[in-house]
Amino acid sequence: MTKMLDNISREIESLALETVMLDTEDVPSLGKTVKSIESIIELSEALKEQALISISKAMKEYIGSVILRETTDLVPFEKGISFMQKIAGDISKGKSYEGDISELIAGLSHQVNDELESSGDKDIETDTDACPANISAPVKINDEDREIISDFVVESLDNLASIEVKLMDLEQDPGDAETINAIFRPFHTVKGVSGFLNFNKINKFAHTVENLLDKARNGEVTINGEIIDVILESVDILKTMIENVRSSLDSGMLSEGNEDTGSIMLRIEELISPTSKDKKKRLGEMLISSGTVTEADINEALEIQQKKPEMKLGQILVEHEKVKTKAVVSSLREQKRADAIETLQVKVDTVKLDNIVDMVGELAIAQSMLRQHEAVLNNKDRKLIQITNQLNLITSSLQNTAMSMRMIPIKNTFQKMLRLVRDLARKAGKEIQLVTSGEETEIDRNLIEEIYEPMVHMIRNSIDHGLELATERIAKNKPAQGTVYLKAYHKGGNIVIEIGDDGRGLNRERIVSKALQSGLIKEGEKLTDAEIDNLIFHPGFSTAEKVTEISGRGVGTDVVKSKVEKLRGRVDVRSFADKGATFYIRLPLTLAIVDGMIVKVANERFIIPTLNIQESFRPQKKEYFTVKGEGEVIKVRNSLIPLIRLDRLLGLNTESTSGQPKAEPWEKLVVVVENQEKKKCLLVDELINREEVVIKSMGGWLKDIKGIAGSVIMGDGRVGLILDIGSIFQMVSRES
Repeated sequence: MTKMLDNISREIESLALETVMLDTEDVPSLGKTVKSIESIIELSEALKEQALISISKAMKEYIGSVILRETTDLVPFEKGISFMQKIAGDISKGKSYEGDISELIAGLSHQVNDELESSGDKDIETDTDACPANISAPVKINDEDREIISDFVVESLDNLASIEVKLMDLEQDPGDAETINAIFRPFHTVKGVSGFLNFNKINKFAHTVENLLDKARNGEVTINGEIIDVILESVDILKTMIENVRSSLDSGMLSEGNEDTGSIMLRIEELISPTSKDKKKRLGEMLISSGTVTEADINEALEIQQKKPEMKLGQILVEHEKVKTKAVVSSLREQKRADAIETLQVKVDTVKLDNIVDMVGELAIAQSMLRQHEAVLNNKDRKLIQITNQLNLITSSLQNTAMSMRMIPIKNTFQKMLRLVRDLARKAGKEIQLVTSGEETEIDRNLIEEIYEPMVHMIRNSIDHGLELATERIAKNKPAQGTVYLKAYHKGGNIVIEIGDDGRGLNRERIVSKALQSGLIKEGEKLTDAEIDNLIFHPGFSTAEKVTEISGRGVGTDVVKSKVEKLRGRVDVRSFADKGATFYIRLPLTLAIVDGMIVKVANERFIIPTLNIQESFRPQKKEYFTVKGEGEVIKVRNSLIPLIRLDRLLGLNTESTSGQPKAEPWEKLVVVVENQEKKKCLLVDELINREEVVIKSMGGWLKDIKGIAGSVIMGDGRVGLILDIGSIFQMVSRES
């Protein structure tokens, strides 16, 4: 007897679990559900539990109706499971169920007939102990309901948390059926359970999103950026609604809150309907359908347009005061948005794309060589000059287009950080929100892969070291919830990524103390705030008092620095006490091209990246000094900056062999360069030109030459070398 009771309880719980994931169009799953019910009927008959037998048989017939597409509503079926669970609970306690099941049985039978007769849905009343009443308005809850609803809240939030990362995967591969199903299931689960608990607003909203995803599963809707955005927004709204339920549990008056879902549900319905396949709506049709103008107004305007074809329809309507400018602009924007949805995308193998970029780079080099060829420079043929100029324009345009093909928005990377911040905040026991801006900023596809790890390290630092606990923030008159900021924008031919927080800022006293202990600085050494802040980029440097699961091992900021510098970028930090710290990662827009100043040193040409250049000038004799312990320096606006003779450093010095006296700095030019808040003057013979040049690989044997970051082919066919300013600074430090 006991074993039989255990078996029937297990079968009912198994059926309840199946129902949560049940899809009314998944016939094999529905068939499996029928078999589960038949097992329950068999066990009920053995136990002679008439109530359970009656409910089971009614539910079996109901699922049969679902299979026959006579109904798609699973709510009555889910209520039947609730009764089953209550009856099984009573039996296990040795009691016989004495409740009234007639209304439930009638509900299971009438629901199908109601749908077939198209007379609308009717609410089926159940035992109030099985689930709470309709939750449109606040209602009191008992302890049994509280436990069920609490489980629903926890499970739903966990399910929704898994969606964001999967959406990022889906954006990379919109046709991945497995990922679409993985996103569909959490919405389906929330819909099913919320319907059972009578959370009607949550149920209706989740069902609307589920319909959109179901269309995507069946190939009726194509996943695009707009759909991804809508689903992400839907996840946020559902979370808010479920959090409202959680909050209301404490007060004892259950409520879903008053979250506005009307506008987004309308957007979802527009995405579900196949409007993108219909012909484009005309302005007049849009204004009529919105009730802004009458059909007579449009006909009158069209008659005027026939006489004055140069005038636009919207212009005529505005001039004749039939409509306001704002309404026309709004309709035109809606028309443009519809056009954007129809935009076709073609996937191209990244290897092919890189080959195109490389070939265009070779074309640009060949075009530059042609332009600087002596025969072309001395040519007087006007036609040839015209053709050459046209070739220059086409090549430049083609190069820009090819480079733009490698560019993708940084949005995906930013959105991946949402989950990271949530998880780290939970581990740190802090309340943290992530605020992003500039998500549409484009960056080289290869760069985006390399920058992910440095961004993770910076966010870890902000959460673990920067942001305070809620109690500490409140004591400082700050909001209990801390904020991590992510921002991206283009500036001066580069992309800048800001990662900051509104926390305590860098503790400069502790940084100096740790630096003294580790021997990075000497006692009494005077450092600026910027120099103190930059000490955190030294390998192994950490001010953490203890190692946590998040950070504290001293392997974060130095990794960021080395990664960014390998990408020909730089990282800076600014900090303000109790206002927070911000890290600035500056990178070239692309790894394929470098914007640089071409300089001549001895008989060779080098490229200095403009990212590192501060200024260039010819120094006067009175600005040149030799300082003990520092060597040669140039005075630049009251600052003494060390001088680097590139010809000597790179082994190009020809003074000893040429018999020429050593050239003095005031006879040459200096280029002031900066790296990690430190400046030096590079002595060069000549500034040739500023150009965007295509970077060429140095090859396996030459890739580790100190001071050199890469090479380029100049317009005359000669090779120029790109200077690695960070490496040059290190070479000078080792020499001194």
